[in-house]
Amino acid sequence: MANESQDSSKTPAGVKEKEPVSVESKKPSKAEVAKKGNVFTETAQFLREVAIEHRKIAWPDRAQIVRETWSVLVLVFCITVVVLAFDWVLGQAVFGPLEHLARLYGAGR
Repeated sequence: MANESQDSSKTPAGVKEKEPVSVESKKPSKAEVAKKGNVFTETAQFLREVAIEHRKIAWPDRAQIVRETWSVLVLVFCITVVVLAFDWVLGQAVFGPLEHLARLYGAGR
């Protein structure tokens, strides 16, 4: 009990403990409610902002759309061929020997 002057809690010296924060149910004032507006004015404001942002969109021209569409179609075709080839090779590697053994030993007669 030589250090009775020190606090028995485990906080380091010079560090203040946090005081508990009280949670109060605070109702908005009438000015805050009036500033928010009603559903119709907020919806109208939202639609105005949507129209403003819609005008900022840079739409691609027809040639770019056609080029990119063909690129996607060619890429899908190539991926389909690769998957088909991979499936065929694995099918031959797995089921080829099984079919050979089945023919040798007369399975299915």
